[in-house]
Amino acid sequence: MFKQKKSALQKATDLLARQEQSTKTLRLKLLARGYDGAETDDAIAKLVRYGYIDDAETCRRQFENFYADAALSVRQIVVKLMQRGFEKNFIDGLIPDDADEHDKLVAEKLLAKKFPAAKFDRAKAWQFLSTRGFSGEIISAVVAKFTGG
Repeated sequence: MFKQKKSALQKATDLLARQEQSTKTLRLKLLARGYDGAETDDAIAKLVRYGYIDDAETCRRQFENFYADAALSVRQIVVKLMQRGFEKNFIDGLIPDDADEHDKLVAEKLLAKKFPAAKFDRAKAWQFLSTRGFSGEIISAVVAKFTGG
């Protein structure tokens, strides 16, 4: 029995029901599934017009969730949101003034979890934190605090 292919609008709605998406990501997913560009653009335009997609609100909400979780540095959050199809200029506007304090707390939390006091290695701690997007200034302060000096 022949199964009729869903329209781009129906497929986009299905994708949005599973997870919030940026317009860029949604467009790429629809194109990858074989929908043509015009149909894809029309579907996304309808979803934007009806308020089902709002990149600014989605980006803001995701930034706040990542920031509140305190598991990622601000740099990691920015990269993750850019990978999800949001504009860097908009994301940069979401970064609060206390981002350095946030990063220090996250770095301390990560160090405490990764390195028990008896097995602390300064060089490995530096490498560990630098690969997670923390600046040298923040790493210096956190490692100094962690070692007690």
